[in-house]
Amino acid sequence: MKDTRLLQGKQRFEHAFALHRDGRHAEALALYETVLASEPRHAPALHLSGLLLHAAGKNDDAIARIERSLAIDDGLADVWSNAALIYMDAGRSNDAMRALERALKREPTLGVAWLNLASLKLENDDAVGAEAAARRALACGESPQGWFNLALCLSAQARETEALAALDRADAGDAVAADDAAVPGLRAQLLIALGRRDDARGVLDRALAHVDHPALRIERARLAETRNDYVPALADYRAALAAPGDPAPNEETVLSDLVFLKKRVADWNGLGALQMRFRDGVLSHADRSDRGSAYTPFSFLSDPSTRAEQRIAGEVWSRRFFMREASTKPLSDGRLRIGYLSADLHEHATGVLTVGLFEQHDRDGFEVFGYSTGPDDGSALRSRIVASFDRFVDARAWLIDRLAEAIRADGIDILIDLKGHTERAPTAVMAQRPAPIQVSYLGYPATMGAPFIDYLIGDAIVTPLAHRADYSETLVQLPGSYQINDDRRIIGETPDRKELGLAEEAFVYCCFNNVYKIGATVFDAWMRILRDVPRSVLWLLTRADDSFTRNNLRREAMARGIDPDRLVFADTRPHAEYLALYRHADLFLDTWPYNAHTTASDALWVGCPVLTMIGDTFAGRVAASLLSAVGMLELIARDREGYLAMAVEIALDRSKARTLRDRLLASVRSSSLFDTTLTARAIEAAYRAMADQYRNGKREPISIS
Repeated sequence: MKDTRLLQGKQRFEHAFALHRDGRHAEALALYETVLASEPRHAPALHLSGLLLHAAGKNDDAIARIERSLAIDDGLADVWSNAALIYMDAGRSNDAMRALERALKREPTLGVAWLNLASLKLENDDAVGAEAAARRALACGESPQGWFNLALCLSAQARETEALAALDRADAGDAVAADDAAVPGLRAQLLIALGRRDDARGVLDRALAHVDHPALRIERARLAETRNDYVPALADYRAALAAPGDPAPNEETVLSDLVFLKKRVADWNGLGALQMRFRDGVLSHADRSDRGSAYTPFSFLSDPSTRAEQRIAGEVWSRRFFMREASTKPLSDGRLRIGYLSADLHEHATGVLTVGLFEQHDRDGFEVFGYSTGPDDGSALRSRIVASFDRFVDARAWLIDRLAEAIRADGIDILIDLKGHTERAPTAVMAQRPAPIQVSYLGYPATMGAPFIDYLIGDAIVTPLAHRADYSETLVQLPGSYQINDDRRIIGETPDRKELGLAEEAFVYCCFNNVYKIGATVFDAWMRILRDVPRSVLWLLTRADDSFTRNNLRREAMARGIDPDRLVFADTRPHAEYLALYRHADLFLDTWPYNAHTTASDALWVGCPVLTMIGDTFAGRVAASLLSAVGMLELIARDREGYLAMAVEIALDRSKARTLRDRLLASVRSSSLFDTTLTARAIEAAYRAMADQYRNGKREPISIS
């Protein structure tokens, strides 16, 4: 006679499975629990109840169930494959990878496991391994999803033509769901990469005519931005943000893009509310153990935010990267091998500042490597930068793994990231931990919040030790200012004042910062200054064809009772010609909460005084650091009223303005700010201190005197 209890248990399990299959999950889970109450080692019930717990968002409980199931019976590929999916959702990439490998060892023809392995490898920046897995999935049985995954893998390797061919197979015969934005979205990205922007716009227009998907609107908005077509870009971002759902689909991405674009074109209507929404979104991730967010931390630096909030933004963004264990290799016995990693080693502010550092490094103590992930613009500065390194690697088309491995193979002791969390940053390479000591310097004025960055180079003003709790990195303080400068900057010929639209008798306030730093609060202060100083003008810098931004600023001036003709716009131009503009500027008005950085040192180099208001964050304290290094402490205001009073006083007393300029011209070239060799030696002393700490197995703040 059969055991009645076993028969009842089997019937209960089969009934639970039927409920599960029919989508009656709550009832199925309750019945699985009944089965497990009498048979705690019922592996199928543990497995399937784990899947239901995962569907209910209870990942920890789900993982515990699946692991108990596998401890009892580890022979089923499906269970390992499902375990991998739950690990992936929990952000446990290594566990997910191992689970998929075990699933495929048991059943090598399990196509879904190969597909998931391809996705996981791609997410972890292994595009070559992902491609191999995607092709194995297709060998198990062709499917639209398989071809789409292969297209993603090929796209990640910049093999756009092959990716388009794979995408055609994915899209053949309407195999992809009609409301799926992924295929047209990827197709548009590939066409853009091939320079076929009109075709990409057509793909997006046709797809959006069929289904109004927020991801497609975001992509079309970004394409419009590259064409400087701001009105439709703003409209598409707003529509994507207003898409149904709570939160809105793609909210983190679209809010980041929308907030930054509105700042970039001086469209301040409704911006404050969007910035608060952005801030709340960032902070909502603070106490989560999730995989991070898409709220861009760089944009946050020019929003009202605290150092602590900026650290949270950096931390949650950094969770997005696949991280390897820190290197434990011994440092070089002889010369230290230092590597600089950046996408800006060309005619860019970073290149302008750093080229002298690369040239001035002491070759007896250091071997200097440059790793460039950005374009070769063919400029004289690019040629000078390339020549300044002992070894220069043009890695613009390289995969992350390839570049990280090259850095390891070069035996780099200290790797310096010059980009941080900025556009086109090779942060994923830093996350691979290719060097034993990793440093953030110059390009990103805040903490990266990344466990793969060991040190942040600053100074006593931008990163005082009293602020150390707001930095995930160990702080390094250079003497004077942290900012390296090139003492070989060439100033072009000075254009005629009339040709630039500047009246002979006008007092010229200027600010050649990027427009995204000019918020409504700053502009309010500037318009008050213009009101109090008759015959003064405000000189700003934009692209010659950017009428949209210029008109926004003129309209804002008029709304504040200022004649918009008192705003004068200079066109962007080659660096030497741009520097010459400062000869016609009487006083540079700085911005907050994000100061002038390279533009401030540009102005000082030419002899144009800079007026700043010192803030609380790294980004808001840089101009104060620069002014201190050139001995112009009186131009550092402590509050808004002090800033306003000084701006007006200097303009109304032309002799004071001339005295400031004369003092600056007399001392700036001999100041520590523009002593490239002196700063290079201080940076090298910091590198040696880092190396000593690494060898001694400890890390603590470093102050170079």
